[in-house]
Amino acid sequence: MRIAIDARMMGAENTRGIGRYIHELIGAMLELRTDHCFVLLHRDPERSPFFGHDGVEHIRADVQWYTFAEQLRMPMLIKNARADLLHVPHWNVPFLQKTPFIVTIHDLLLLHQQASAKASTRSPFLFFVKQLGYRAALLHAAHRSRAICVPTEFVKNDLVESFHTPPGKIVVTGEGLSALPEPDVTHVPSSTFLFYVGSAYPHKRLDLLLDGWATLASRHMDMHLVIAGEKDVFMNRHESRVREQHLPRVDFVGRLTDAELAGFFSRACLFIFPTSHEGFGLPPIEALSQGCPVVASDIPPLREVLPQSGVSFFREGDVNDMIRNVEAQLARHADAKRGAHAGGQEVRERHRWLAVAERTIHIYERACHSTIF
Repeated sequence: MRIAIDARMMGAENTRGIGRYIHELIGAMLELRTDHCFVLLHRDPERSPFFGHDGVEHIRADVQWYTFAEQLRMPMLIKNARADLLHVPHWNVPFLQKTPFIVTIHDLLLLHQQASAKASTRSPFLFFVKQLGYRAALLHAAHRSRAICVPTEFVKNDLVESFHTPPGKIVVTGEGLSALPEPDVTHVPSSTFLFYVGSAYPHKRLDLLLDGWATLASRHMDMHLVIAGEKDVFMNRHESRVREQHLPRVDFVGRLTDAELAGFFSRACLFIFPTSHEGFGLPPIEALSQGCPVVASDIPPLREVLPQSGVSFFREGDVNDMIRNVEAQLARHADAKRGAHAGGQEVRERHRWLAVAERTIHIYERACHSTIF
């Protein structure tokens, strides 16, 4: 069986969550040593980590995602793959491509929280056009695909409720925990600190985190708040707020390498994740894997994927409850660290890329032999 995979986004340096998903999934499927041939549509095949691998072919597809060029050029490139099945690991399936396909839908964030996208910073007309395109592409992906992979039951239920997608067509394949390299602590502060890493999109609720820090900073004078993530227009707004309100000891450190990320996790007192919407929620899982206790909002997908050990949940959007949970964990820090180590072991066992790959291969085999999943 020839399986084409749209691997243009592959690599955490391109699109952190989706890029890592593509890379790890392909690697795990190859480790299973099936008889299938994988054809990767990649922007620069010579730089693909799977270039030259037995059982892997590459097609150059130097086409930017979310563009008209994607709609015009990708169908012919997909046709050239001569595949039995196409796997598009996001919702951006070209409308005119004819190969039977499955799709991975990681969340419906932009359906529910439209401001959580860079397009929201552009002109109202362009934002409106982008939203129309997103809805049309998502509807096409959901209805035309032979099967839909999702990371959690939460996303599955959201698809059923939002698009009346038949539940049997949606499979919870999950996501895996990638092994982080040895920690690089070169730039980790010597002081005690609370840690956040991720985007600064509105749904991540960094505004809530800074609201809480305004109180916590006055009670813990020796502590810092470290915020890591791309310094885009959203992050810049939070930096401006910190300056304007003179919030003390807040360090914005920008994007981190995986080794640096491991270093910050390993030295942080707590990882705080105040998000209001996720499809899966990888950062707190990574934190636990490095023995860092987590304080997270109690949204359903996080309740689904996170263990009880090492995690303290607060009511989503409730800054006072977040502060109470942070202070409770700081007061019992030794116990919290022990819980995080136990939680880290649990997430390593529960979220394995090989298990995700096995489920995905099974979907390929079923989808290739039936137009009705």
